[in-house]
Amino acid sequence: MTADKIEQRMLGRVNHAFDRREGSIIYDATAPASIELSELYIMADVILKETFAKTASREFLKLRASEFNIYPEEATFAEVEGKFNAPVPLGSRFNFEEYNFIVDEVIDDANHRYKMRCETRGRGANGCIGYITPVVPVNGLTSAEIVKIITPGEDEEDTEVFRKRYFEMLKSKAYGGNGADYKEKVLAIPGVGGVKVYRCWNGGGTVKLVVTNSEHGVADSELIKMVQNKIDPVPQGKGYGIAPIGHTVTVVSAEPSPLTITARVTLSGGRTPQDLQPIATKAIESYLLGIRKGWGENDDRGRDTVRTAYIVAEILKLPNVIDVDSVTINGRSDKVLLEAHQIPTVGRLTLT
Repeated sequence: MTADKIEQRMLGRVNHAFDRREGSIIYDATAPASIELSELYIMADVILKETFAKTASREFLKLRASEFNIYPEEATFAEVEGKFNAPVPLGSRFNFEEYNFIVDEVIDDANHRYKMRCETRGRGANGCIGYITPVVPVNGLTSAEIVKIITPGEDEEDTEVFRKRYFEMLKSKAYGGNGADYKEKVLAIPGVGGVKVYRCWNGGGTVKLVVTNSEHGVADSELIKMVQNKIDPVPQGKGYGIAPIGHTVTVVSAEPSPLTITARVTLSGGRTPQDLQPIATKAIESYLLGIRKGWGENDDRGRDTVRTAYIVAEILKLPNVIDVDSVTINGRSDKVLLEAHQIPTVGRLTLT
């Protein structure tokens, strides 16, 4: 419904005895109105799209989802383990490149290990491993470093991920400690990227939760401890956490399955397999990351498959690669089927 079409409809309703040509009084009177009416048609179309969750933009999707008490997950702070040569006061601040970290909690007082929290939300700090410097000098401190990521930081939930979760939560029947309820509650915990629920795994009333971190990797022991305390703290089965009374819940990390991969490659430009090794490892890790991202969507019997055909496809995309053959994964030339609690990682890649 353009302005020209609307104006022609308006002029078509005017008696032919009157002048309707451009520049006439009637024409000049209808022209501005037709433009405004065309804008109203555009806005009516926008309103219609924003009404439904499937087509709504982020702000209106949030309003629709809030009617069901569903909200986008906020960005979270990365938590890391810091190692020092001397005691440091809680609240001390340290710097790693553009990120600052604050000492939050003692992990091992004798060995001067502390839990530290990034002051900036998001995933950016998840790669901060190495030496750090104090913002304010600490007496006797000569060595300070971040040795591992405890809880990876998360960015604010992407719009399309939020939309998908909204529809999944509407379809699922989460109630009173059933599988859907456990999944919903555990995935809402900061740092958790995926979960599988094992019902009655060790007799009636027992539940096992196998989780990955928000980077879709192995969950750190501190993250496991945090999830355990939120779901079913000691004394277990008493309903002091999210789990209902009578449910004894065990939380464990998904088990990594390092894959030994071999391949024979034909290269151009004088390149050697050693030149290809770093980017080939990164490409295969990207393929395996896709598998790990979908790991939690399977049920407790769902087993992931790593196929040599996809390994071939990933390597063929790389520069200077002419051909790939003789690909094996753990000695197999077709595929490897993982256990339900396992996630695939690159163990050793050998290119010849």
